[in-house]
Amino acid sequence: DIRAMRNSHPLFVMASSLPPGEECFGPAYGSNDPSSHAYYDHIYSHLKATSFESTIRQGSVEIVPPQTFPHTSTDEDIALLHVLSLTSYTAKQRVNDTAKLVPRDGSGIYGFTASNGFIMGMHHFNNGIGSVVPEIEGINRTCPIRLVHTNYDTESSQTVALDTFNRDYIKNLDRPPGAVFGAWRSAVSVPLAVLTGTRGIPQFSPLSTSTELDDTVQYRLFSRVIPSDAGTARAAVGYFRKRLDASFLGVLYVNDSYGSAFHQAIQEAAAEREEGDQIEVKGYTFSYGANVNFDTSEIELAIKQLKESRFRVFFGVFYSEHYDIIMNYAYEYGIVGPEYLWVISDGLSLSYFQNKKYDVGSPLVVASQGIGLLRAGGGRTTEDGRTGYDRFTNAYFNQDGDAANQTNCKRPTFNSQNDDSVYYVAQPDFFRAKTLAPGASGAFSFDTAVGIGLAACRLFEEKGTDYFNGKELFDSFVNTEFDGATGRIQIDPKTTSRSVQSAFFVLYNSIGVLDKTGESISIELELASHTTAVADSESSEMAWVNFPGKVYRYADGSTEPPLTIPPKIGENLNQISLGLQVAVYMMMALIFIFSIGFIVWTYWNRKTRIVRASQPFFLYMICIGTFIMGSAIIPISVDDRIASIEDCSLACIFSPWLASYGFVIAFSALFSKTWRINQIFHHPQLRRVTVNIKDVIVPFLILLGLNTIVLICWTAISPLKWERVHTDARDDFGRELYSNGMCRLNSNKDIAYVVFLVIINLAVLLLANIQAYQARTITVEFGESQYIAIINSSILQAGIIGGPLLVIARDSPAAFVLVTVGEIFVICMSILLLIFIPKIKYMKKWKKKNSSSGSSNLSGIKVLNHPKVSLLSSMQQSGLIVFTCIYN
Repeated sequence: DIRAMRNSHPLFVMASSLPPGEECFGPAYGSNDPSSHAYYDHIYSHLKATSFESTIRQGSVEIVPPQTFPHTSTDEDIALLHVLSLTSYTAKQRVNDTAKLVPRDGSGIYGFTASNGFIMGMHHFNNGIGSVVPEIEGINRTCPIRLVHTNYDTESSQTVALDTFNRDYIKNLDRPPGAVFGAWRSAVSVPLAVLTGTRGIPQFSPLSTSTELDDTVQYRLFSRVIPSDAGTARAAVGYFRKRLDASFLGVLYVNDSYGSAFHQAIQEAAAEREEGDQIEVKGYTFSYGANVNFDTSEIELAIKQLKESRFRVFFGVFYSEHYDIIMNYAYEYGIVGPEYLWVISDGLSLSYFQNKKYDVGSPLVVASQGIGLLRAGGGRTTEDGRTGYDRFTNAYFNQDGDAANQTNCKRPTFNSQNDDSVYYVAQPDFFRAKTLAPGASGAFSFDTAVGIGLAACRLFEEKGTDYFNGKELFDSFVNTEFDGATGRIQIDPKTTSRSVQSAFFVLYNSIGVLDKTGESISIELELASHTTAVADSESSEMAWVNFPGKVYRYADGSTEPPLTIPPKIGENLNQISLGLQVAVYMMMALIFIFSIGFIVWTYWNRKTRIVRASQPFFLYMICIGTFIMGSAIIPISVDDRIASIEDCSLACIFSPWLASYGFVIAFSALFSKTWRINQIFHHPQLRRVTVNIKDVIVPFLILLGLNTIVLICWTAISPLKWERVHTDARDDFGRELYSNGMCRLNSNKDIAYVVFLVIINLAVLLLANIQAYQARTITVEFGESQYIAIINSSILQAGIIGGPLLVIARDSPAAFVLVTVGEIFVICMSILLLIFIPKIKYMKKWKKKNSSSGSSNLSGIKVLNHPKVSLLSSMQQSGLIVFTCIYN
């Protein structure tokens, strides 16, 4: 009678014979029922107490013959795979100036729920319950492997974890654990993974996320069902960049293997983004140790450096025990509140704010409102309950008092301060009362237990009763895939960590809730956003979306994120100022006034001897040319302060047309005059020569035609465009401080058009100056040749001086406009004034003589002196006209 055997067996009636701390095994907890949580742990504890005298060690398991204890299959062996559980329930904090162990999350309930996730996973596997993971349905009928475990508190300490493992290993040299579950903190898992690897014992962690543990050479038997921080970093950087449009991120991290590796992963994830979509990351660190609460100077220094960075978005990589210290300093230095955003990694427990109340307006209330907690999620719930996490939470809340009692019994039996009051004790209705959701830690712990069991059973399928060793179990775990509580479990063989493609990331939002008295505030966490469906590859962008009906509320209660960096003081656009525009328009007005005025004057005096001698047609050409050239000042002085970019580009196109045409029209008249004077007065026979307007205008048409061809090609092929180009000057956030808006060539090749225009007009200018030099000894009436020579030399000097100045001023729009307009003004005014002012003076003298000397009908220029004619001197004295140039 199996029932009689169970009830009479000393294992169930002599609890005092069990090791200390395991007295809760016994009939009261149903440990005589194979379907109970404690059944197989109870068997293992008794075997351990009796030095395993009735079992056989084979590979990593204890073979328990059917006659040893009653169990479901009385005619087959069972194989107990002992898992050493190293979890982090407590940490040392300062309490009344004394280092004391306290629950990491304040109440210890977080450690309880996470531990229960592992216990629940073992229970489902041992009993073939497939309500969460269909692959293990009925597996207990085909696979003899059963999972058992002993549980220890690492106290969040590397030293305690290593000492605990060594003590257990040395104590059971011939029967070491078949696997290690844990640790939770990466800083503990890193040295522990080295040790377990050298012992040949596989280590499976549900929560250690450091990227350092992806090194399969150094940590050769370490694996995990949670993605490493490299995946979480990618998700975090994607959130900051796409949801917040942040280009700068300050990272405050604890200087241990978890914090340092996480910070490095964020740096790499930010750098891997495409050009223009990257985030600049600055990290500030502080040391972690048992005395962190005694000496907080490093934390204060790091917070001060965050303040000096002037960043507005911060990512915290630290633990629950650091939160109050960090946020109090952040409040003191003014980097919390509506203008800032803090997002914290999974080092901060989701249950940290459980049952805590803060005074209204206190620093921690101000600092804690609107922060985010970003982590790998256990999964998401859906209305139709179809996800693995839905099935997991449903099974979790349907656990009875037996599950609560087993989790209570599996609390650590001792700690460094011999204080078991730090461990949470649940009531029998803990689960069905839905006291606390299991969270990601419980789900990952569940999947770890199931993964270990499935890996062991698949080895049993392959090897039969020739059981496996630690390395084989590890390899089988890495190659095991199943649909778990946290989604599809896929281990990346390159890192032996959960593949990023199969991971799910969530962001919690902290909300301050005022209690009924209005005197205190509690902080509640709400799921706000999550990553979208599985990415196709490692390089795929993980997009973030809000949970249905959820929005993220920031510290000021709004849904608008704060500025990620301080507002820009203002960019110096180097636009053409109003004062400069007034000045250049005044220059243009003077050119217009004198051009129009001299046209009117010429027309009014067109029949006088002085005007007829200089030919009104040429005087009109000069005035029209200077007017057109002066009008180029309008498009030259246009920028985006007064016009659109399109209008500015049109102005750029018109500028060379107006300047070139105006110069050609005005200068051609001067050139033609000088050229004809030399042609006539250097004639060997010195006879009368008649010069028609048609003959004089030919140089003008040639010069105008050459300019027009170049300008048409330039405009049609590659016209000038107005562009604003930023200089290299940047502020601390890479924002441009200065920019210049000017007309610019489309490419370096377009400089050829400018060169052609310069060569054409400069060649004519040089030729005109040569002609003026050759005519230096010729003196004509009214001194016209002398003034034309001065004009030509003035234009040449303006070009020689202005050209280099334009090159120097090319990066300063105001200077460029001033130099360009100055050149135009000098050229136009020198032409107008030196041509017309002497004529006006002669006009006054002529009017005084007009009554006595009469007038002449000749339209020409009187030659007053020529070195080739010796008789001119006496003729000049007699007032005779020796030679006259006639224009018909």
